[in-house]
Amino acid sequence: MKKITKILIIAVMLILNFKLQTSNLYAQDFHVSQFDVLTLYYNPALTAVYDKNDEVDYKAFLTHRSQWNSLGIKPFKTYSLGFDMRHNRFGMGALLLNNRSGIGGFNSFNFLLSGSYFIIEDAQSPHTLTAGLQMGLLNKSVKPDSYLFESQLNTATNTLDENMSSGEAYNSNSKLNFDANIGIFYSYNEKGEWYQPFVGFSIYHITRPNESITSTSSNLPMRFNFNVGSKFIVSEKVTLAPNILYMYQAKATELNMGFLGTYKIKDKNDIIYGLAYRWDDAFIMNLGFRKDNITFRMSYDATTSSLSSYNSGRGAYEFSLIVTGKKGVNPFQNVARFN
Repeated sequence: MKKITKILIIAVMLILNFKLQTSNLYAQDFHVSQFDVLTLYYNPALTAVYDKNDEVDYKAFLTHRSQWNSLGIKPFKTYSLGFDMRHNRFGMGALLLNNRSGIGGFNSFNFLLSGSYFIIEDAQSPHTLTAGLQMGLLNKSVKPDSYLFESQLNTATNTLDENMSSGEAYNSNSKLNFDANIGIFYSYNEKGEWYQPFVGFSIYHITRPNESITSTSSNLPMRFNFNVGSKFIVSEKVTLAPNILYMYQAKATELNMGFLGTYKIKDKNDIIYGLAYRWDDAFIMNLGFRKDNITFRMSYDATTSSLSSYNSGRGAYEFSLIVTGKKGVNPFQNVARFN
């Protein structure tokens, strides 16, 4: 019985990505460690906001995250594909995002169109101020037959029996909803200054879509994101960018604190490194490189929460690929120089 109880506890933890406070269980949206890459998932006002020094017109990115492989189950998988571009004072973009749990076939899929408006034109001022809006579809699906419930406990064998009825009723196995998000972002970048601070705030799920697949309504809580930090020019070769991301959703909170650094090997060729801490969850290590307009990053989460007793501290790994470019220029023209 103790073994069964342990399995059920782990399953609930994984499915809900939970925060447990006293006797209440609070769930929140899934997260990624490289949130500075997956900007459209955290603030639509960052659509087509680029570093002024890079002279970029558009950006495409691909990310992959695999979590909790060490628990001996199918890991949680998160994939994203995004693109944005700048046109005068407008930014336009799109995001495909899929998150699949390792248990029960629970899947969340987002398709979002994103737009931003440059309230302060950054080409003519050290200040950048943007407002952003996202609209799109959110689909959540589940395979109920993949789950085992307490009502399926066979007392004769003291095991969970998938052939017993669970007594659970579902209207459907998936739910498609309209979703919308808003945000605002400010940064300061004066030529010759050694510091470049920024701050952003966004609200996700402002439409509060009903995501329930049963007869009971369950509206998705709004998620509030606050991000602040600064890029510091330490020397001609070294930059450091400390940052903080705070999220709040349905009494669940998440706090990320860390930094990213770059070491310039030569012009537009950098080594990327960094450390971060997700409060009461994990230490995050970052490493990557930039070659001209192509950036590759990888990160690893070392679990520090109570879950470390089950996964031995082995949390998640994450990869990202970013390609930037200018209109009319082949973004892969320098790929051959990797060899």
